[in-house]
Amino acid sequence: MKKLLFLAAFLSVSAHAEWQLIHTEQGNSRFFIDLETVTVVDNYKRIWVLNDLGQANSQGVMSFRSVEEYDCPQTKGRVMQIAAFTGEMASGEILARGNGNGNWILPDSGSLDEKIMQKVCAYTK
Repeated sequence: MKKLLFLAAFLSVSAHAEWQLIHTEQGNSRFFIDLETVTVVDNYKRIWVLNDLGQANSQGVMSFRSVEEYDCPQTKGRVMQIAAFTGEMASGEILARGNGNGNWILPDSGSLDEKIMQKVCAYTK
């Protein structure tokens, strides 16, 4: 039941999200975070992350939305869930969804992952 409620929240968050642009890559791919979604679960911070590709990839995906979790004291993160959408900004049909592999990663210095983690870990409600 808990998984079902989490999935329902995961699928409906875009309609109410306050996406903040955090990075733009060549080719118009943009990354957003929604600091209003930061929650603490077992001392880890979780946040919603959105990657809007700017144009569809070869599988027809226009955007990805993920739940990412950060161990701030240990400066590491992992993807908890991810979904692929046919539309911009996590709209349209869901083409695929899945869970992360649970592996923690240490972000490279100066990387987008490090930038997101720093913002999430510095955020307090």
